[in-house]
Amino acid sequence: MKPYKIFIKKSAVKELKHLPKNQIKRITVLINSLSSDPRPRNCKKLKAYNNLWRIRSGDYRIIYSIDDKNKTVNILEIVKRQDAYFSKK
Repeated sequence: MKPYKIFIKKSAVKELKHLPKNQIKRITVLINSLSSDPRPRNCKKLKAYNNLWRIRSGDYRIIYSIDDKNKTVNILEIVKRQDAYFSKK
C-alpha cells in the first residue's frame, strides 16, 4: 500500500512549536503514523464538518482531512481540547 503524504498547514506548525516539548514528540510521532494509517482506531470523524477527522493526544487534538484519491493527509490544527471545534470551515 502506497503511504499517504502528510501536509501540515503553516498555522498548525506554529501551534505545534508552542506546545510543551514532551507533547511535541508525542504529536509528531502520531502525525507521522498517519502516513501509513490515516484512520487509526482512535480517530473520530467530525460529523458537523465535511471530511474532517480528529485524533487525540492527551489534552490536545489534531484536526485533519484525508484525500484518498491523492493519498494525502492535511493537518489543519493542533489545539487544546477546549479550543478544538470552533474555527473549522
